Amino acid sequence: MGILRKGIFGGFEKKTGALIGRRVKGKSIIYARQRKNAKLRTVAQLDQQLRFDLANSILKWFSDLIAVGFKRIAGKGSAFNAAVRYNFSALVTGISPDYVIDYSKLVYSRGSLEGPHRPSISRLSDGLQVSWLPDVQTRFNQYSDKATFVIYCPDREMFMKFPEHVIRSAMGCFLPLPVGLTDVSLYAWMSFINADGKLVSDSVYLGVI
Repeated sequence: MGILRKGIFGGFEKKTGALIGRRVKGKSIIYARQRKNAKLRTVAQLDQQLRFDLANSILKWFSDLIAVGFKRIAGKGSAFNAAVRYNFSALVTGISPDYVIDYSKLVYSRGSLEGPHRPSISRLSDGLQVSWLPDVQTRFNQYSDKATFVIYCPDREMFMKFPEHVIRSAMGCFLPLPVGLTDVSLYAWMSFINADGKLVSDSVYLGVI
């Protein structure tokens, strides 16, 4: 309860609602009572945050490709946020707190272009060979579409990107790799973007080599 020392026009002491009054060097000081933090987060909320942080830690490496691959889906919003929402539920798996990334579910691009027709990937002594089969040309499948590739090496925490590396009609290409990656696991993805850059395909997981 606040106490008025000099009537309604004077200062007050102690608490009154959300205000606190006190005398400091002969002056009446009134300040707002600090609110306590909101309730502690539940276990479920902490788990959700842990999964969210893990998804972000991987997707951030694809941010430049996501900016193009999720641009249409995001509309006026953030392409990266749209990618996080799309990937979140499938990308992070496991039981708390031992969550893991399911790389086969990672998608960095979504669109109406056709993806590669029956793609395959193999390891050579100094790189990777990727190939796909020809398919009928349509509005959403043009020989001039350009292929982008992403290779991830978790053992070295290394991402290698080959943006718009080769056209669809080539039906394959060689991806050179740095020295020292011949005996470690590599995860691979690819996608297409059309010649004028307005249309993209869904990104495709090529597998672990």
